[in-house]
Amino acid sequence: MNQISICKVLVLKVASLCNLNCTYCYMYNLGDETFKNQPKFMSNETVDAIIENVRNHCEKHDLSAFEFIFHGGEPMLIAMDFYRNFVQKANHKILATKIFYSIQTNGTLITKPWCELLNDLDIGLGISLDGYEEINDMYRVTHQRKGSFRAVMQGFNIASKFSNFSGVLSVINIQSNPEKMYEFLKEHKIKQADFLLPDCSYEKLPMGYEEGIKQKILYADWLIVLFDQWFFDDITRPKIRFFEQLVKIIIGLDEGFEYIGQQKSEFLIIETDGSIEVTGAFKVCGDGFTKKGFNINTHSLENALEDELTQRYIYGHENLCAKCQECPIVEACGGGFVAHRFSQSNAFYNPSVYCSDLMKLIAHIQNKVLDYLPQKLVNDYQLEYLNYEELVSL
Repeated sequence: MNQISICKVLVLKVASLCNLNCTYCYMYNLGDETFKNQPKFMSNETVDAIIENVRNHCEKHDLSAFEFIFHGGEPMLIAMDFYRNFVQKANHKILATKIFYSIQTNGTLITKPWCELLNDLDIGLGISLDGYEEINDMYRVTHQRKGSFRAVMQGFNIASKFSNFSGVLSVINIQSNPEKMYEFLKEHKIKQADFLLPDCSYEKLPMGYEEGIKQKILYADWLIVLFDQWFFDDITRPKIRFFEQLVKIIIGLDEGFEYIGQQKSEFLIIETDGSIEVTGAFKVCGDGFTKKGFNINTHSLENALEDELTQRYIYGHENLCAKCQECPIVEACGGGFVAHRFSQSNAFYNPSVYCSDLMKLIAHIQNKVLDYLPQKLVNDYQLEYLNYEELVSL
């Protein structure tokens, strides 16, 4: 593998603590316990090392843009001055590359001063929110097992008044009503939303898959209802990244991400102690699975990018099992998210746990899109209607 790789985004775990205890969280509740050995907050020395490494990396690879995503734990547990100092240093040191900033928060600590600060620093603000109250509070709970919805919505109402508010990120809960979920987005004028499949592996199956995964389509059925609500809505519909990416892939514009498509995943994680790691979702693969001994204080980004596990992630849509390589929709799904393909017996050489879900969802979306494309375009690009049952039989 070991191809020349580039990092274009760093996810910075600036706080290893969180004031919530979401039951599906890969950081704390899916078997990895390395957070217990992390410093509570990222130090100034680690910040300096990050910025120096990124400057060198951008110059070496002539990058026109680079992004920092502040994450946690809960990134608003660290002092406001951390962000002032970070942005000031980064903008002063990294001059030849356009730097973008964003923060992903659980929303419970948002205040007007926080929003004013982030707006002034041009840091995009995203909130994690799983939907209406009874659904959000099913898993996004405090350490005392109390729901977080009301605190999140209080922060949401403040954030939504600022131009840097980007939208919400939701983990799919198949116990929710997808039509009610869409109504919730519209009611609160959420302009942008994204929906994540719960992190899982063959050893830690998602909700509803407790008895195995053969031809499971629970998440596809949920997403199809949501897609139809969205697809047939008027121009005021919110942007839903997962759906937009799939529609573009179907018509030949691959803007996929970790879950779908053929694009490389050019992300790295920096923990509070400076550890350089692959995507946090890999923590579901086992305790300490992401720990490879690289640290931003002693190693370069290039060192970490050359690691076998990092290469497995970056080129996750290329290194597929035989079943995926033979699949007629592999160009669209890309084998799914590489973390969802892990098993103790075959490592990452499996179809995604969500293979049947992705197959049914992609077939449905492709058929809906073809209904609305000019026939000449369908003929020119040799696009075909897909039958889920036939795909399964193949």
